[in-house]
Amino acid sequence: MIESMGFDAAVEAGIAAFCAGEEPPRDEEVWERLTGAGVEPWLAERLLIFLPMAYTRRLLPEVSFPDGLLTPGGRVTLSAEPVFVAALGRAQRAGRDEVGRIAMRSNEFNLINNALYSGSQLSDLMLSEATLVKDLEPVEQGDGGVPSPRAAFEDFLRGHGVPLDGATKISAEVFVRPAPAGVVMAQVDFAVSHPALARPWLVESFAGYGTTWREAIGGAVSKFRLGALHPIVDGLLRPGAAPGQVERERYEHPSGPFELVLGAQLNLLTDRPVPSVGPLLDRLLEVLRAEPLTRKVHGLRLLTAHHDGRLRTNEVLLDSEQWPAGEAVVADSRAPLPDGRVAVRIFGLLVPAGNA
Repeated sequence: MIESMGFDAAVEAGIAAFCAGEEPPRDEEVWERLTGAGVEPWLAERLLIFLPMAYTRRLLPEVSFPDGLLTPGGRVTLSAEPVFVAALGRAQRAGRDEVGRIAMRSNEFNLINNALYSGSQLSDLMLSEATLVKDLEPVEQGDGGVPSPRAAFEDFLRGHGVPLDGATKISAEVFVRPAPAGVVMAQVDFAVSHPALARPWLVESFAGYGTTWREAIGGAVSKFRLGALHPIVDGLLRPGAAPGQVERERYEHPSGPFELVLGAQLNLLTDRPVPSVGPLLDRLLEVLRAEPLTRKVHGLRLLTAHHDGRLRTNEVLLDSEQWPAGEAVVADSRAPLPDGRVAVRIFGLLVPAGNA
C-alpha cells in the first residue's frame, strides 16, 4: 500500500485553498493561496491537479477512470502518487458542497458532462488518460511545507519507547479554521484509543496559527507536546516513560482511589506571570466526587480564557465530553489575572490506583 498519511494535512490545506471565498477561485488564485502559505511548488502543483481528479472519482463512482496521467516525460501512475492517494481517501468523507466545488474543476468532469449531454450513460463511460502539457515538478524530500501532525505524534511516542502496534491506536486530524487575510489557522484533534480508557477514544484539540502552514500546524503540535502528550504517555501508554514531565498525586473518589497524572499548565495570550490553577483544579476534583467513575482511565481537561476579568471561554471536559458541573465551578471562580487577556489550559488523566 502506498504511504499517504504524510500528506493528510497537505490535502486539508489544498481543500481550504479551493473552497476559500464565495466564488470558485481560478487556478492561479489556488496556487497563490498555497504557495503564499509556504506550500512548496512540487506539492502545490500536485494538490492543484490531483484534488479535482480525486473528487471527480468520489462524485461519479460509476465511471471507469484510468489510473494514469500522460506527460511529455512519460506516464504518471496515480495509485503510486502519495498525494493523489491521500486526496482520494479524503474525498470519500467530503460533504456535498465540498465535492461539488472541487470536482467540477476537473477536466475529467467536463468530459463526462459533455458525454452525458450526447446521450451516454455513466456506467458505459471509460475515460482515456488525461494529458498534461508539462511534466510534474520533481518530488522533493520532506513534507513540502505542510507537516503531518500524525507523523509528529508517532515520532513523540517512538521517542518515549511506546510501541505503535497492538491495541493502541492514534490519529491526528487537521481542521482548517477561518482566519484573517495573510494568516492560516489549523485545529488539530489528537486522539488515542486504548483498552484501559473509559471511552473508546480520548481526544485533545489544539489550535495554531501563522503566516504559513508550518507555523500554524507546528504551533498546534507544540502545544500538544507541552500540555497533553506526557500525561497520555506516562499515565496510559507507558507508565514511567516521561519522568519529570508530569505531576502525580493520589485522588480519593467514592468509586475507589485514582492517581492524577497531570501535565504542564499552559498559559496563553499573555506574557505576564499567571498563578497556578491548582486551587481551581482542587475544587473541580471535589465536585467530581459526585460523578460516577468506572475503574478505567479518565481524561480531565480545563480551558479558560478571560478578558479584563470577564470569562470568555469555559471548557471543562471529562473523557473528552463537556462536563457542565465542572463548568459551573469555573463560572463561579475568579480570573487568573484582573485585566488584559489570559487563557489557561491544563490536562490530566485519572488512573485507577491500588488500595494500599
